[in-house]
Amino acid sequence: MSSNKGNFAVLLAALALAVSVYGVFTDNEVIVTQTGETISSNNDEYNRQWVENNSNDSLSAEILELRRYILDLEERLNNQQFNDVEAPQGMPVQADFQDAVLEVIALKEEQDRQKLKEKNPMYGFYEDLPEDYEIRIKTDPDYARQVGKDLKAQIVDENLSATERLAAMSQLQMTMFMLNKTEMPEYDYEAVDAILSIGRNSSDDKVKIQALEVVAHTPVADARVSDSFMSLLEKEDNDYIRSMAAEGLVAQYYKSQSKQPELSKKVAQDILSLYDNASDAKLKQLFDNIIGDARMLDELRNAAGQ
Repeated sequence: MSSNKGNFAVLLAALALAVSVYGVFTDNEVIVTQTGETISSNNDEYNRQWVENNSNDSLSAEILELRRYILDLEERLNNQQFNDVEAPQGMPVQADFQDAVLEVIALKEEQDRQKLKEKNPMYGFYEDLPEDYEIRIKTDPDYARQVGKDLKAQIVDENLSATERLAAMSQLQMTMFMLNKTEMPEYDYEAVDAILSIGRNSSDDKVKIQALEVVAHTPVADARVSDSFMSLLEKEDNDYIRSMAAEGLVAQYYKSQSKQPELSKKVAQDILSLYDNASDAKLKQLFDNIIGDARMLDELRNAAGQ
């Protein structure tokens, strides 16, 4: 009798685990009451028919086998066959069964992570960060410095794909913001130019846009950066790329005001040169939208010495 109770407890535990895990993959819920009575949202015949009808679906063999195992457990409970509980062929029992279930969950989570990376590869790095990433970079200066060095090395490594380098730059920026900093030694002109070069040398507008979105508001104020934005404004046909370049150019003006007045003057002159001599009405409208009003335009003219 005690053996039957022990087997019964094992069976209930296995069924409860199986049902809770299976809920990850389907909305057909199965509930086990304290008395051992099984209540299913669909009858057994329907469930077994589901298994047969879906045996050729794209669902993994592990999930199908798990469902079969649940059905078998239900049948054993309903028939009170507790003397000799055996799992279907190919399925582990007790601890081994739990390991198999956890393996299925891990596989599903990994598939979800891969889908996220494929959808937005430039920010896929976030899924791979250690759980304590933020607290470590805030409390361990050596760790933060090493992260910065590693990311800088990836950004300038032309052997890596554009996506990998853009992701490294995105992570470096995120790390800088987490540290509440406006600059980092690794976030320098070389890093910014490496990303701008990806945009300049790519024939794919998607890559160009991603590169510009990463560095348009870079904290690095440098004449070479503003020249790159000028070049994009003069040569690019894509309106969005030009709008990002225009934002980048205006951002260079503001960032250089306090520490690099000569650069600020040069950028103001460049902006006004494009604005006053624009043969393209769209370009003029673009700057109107960014500059905003006559007051800002007057400020630019004063800064440019006009």
